[in-house]
Amino acid sequence: MATTRRAFLKAAGLGAAALVTDASARAKPAVKHRPNILWITCEDMSPDLGCYGDKFAASPNLDRLASEGVRFTNAYGITGVCAPNRSCLITGVWPSTLGSHDMRSRTRLPSNVKCFTEYLRDAGYYCTNSSKTDYNFPVPKKAWDESSGRAHWRKRKGGQPFFAVFNFITTHESRCRGKPKDARRFDPAKVPIPPFHPDTQEVRRNWASYYENIATMDRQAGGILQQLKEDGLADETIVFFFSDHGAGMPGVKKWVWEGGLHVPLMVRFPA
Repeated sequence: MATTRRAFLKAAGLGAAALVTDASARAKPAVKHRPNILWITCEDMSPDLGCYGDKFAASPNLDRLASEGVRFTNAYGITGVCAPNRSCLITGVWPSTLGSHDMRSRTRLPSNVKCFTEYLRDAGYYCTNSSKTDYNFPVPKKAWDESSGRAHWRKRKGGQPFFAVFNFITTHESRCRGKPKDARRFDPAKVPIPPFHPDTQEVRRNWASYYENIATMDRQAGGILQQLKEDGLADETIVFFFSDHGAGMPGVKKWVWEGGLHVPLMVRFPA
């Protein structure tokens, strides 16, 4: 379902209240059950999914996730390129404050700024990242229990709550050039293209490849959701899906316009 600004603020407040405690709360006995948290993220993708009304997209798994949770229609990244966004996501601090707003900067985090996963780990969560970091600053050693292509919640101790990130690069701009493999399903002649792009064969091939990559990424996301279900954890896990910024196309990525900042975001809470 779609959401309003008021509903978003309410959901954000509830999420923050669930994950962050003040000093007095930390002095109380820990609750017996805490939800797991799963982030499924992709790169360089605008809200070009069936659940957002895109009839050309093939995204059944993410469409199902949206139907089971909250689909946000006004979600925006803070910039049109990945690394500055990632530095903000992992710390909650503006890149312009951290000095991480320039691509490929190697700033150092101030001593009073931590990755939020460090707080989760202190609270007993098993935190994994599979596997991209790209924060524009060195990854703190305490940020993750494991950050690699093999990182998975299945490696945690029995009964330990987890925060797991699975980032798929399938939709990255570098993979959206050339003719799609399945030109029947993703026919360049039928693919929708934005009005600010020239209607050429090359442009159509690139956009068709983009949609084909979305379909591939949707299957990857569906695989992670299936693993969660097989492990009996679907009803104990808050699931997020979002993109880092808009589509990796000329006039979209790297620009702080609607196309570069508008992203898909959906959240499914345990029943």
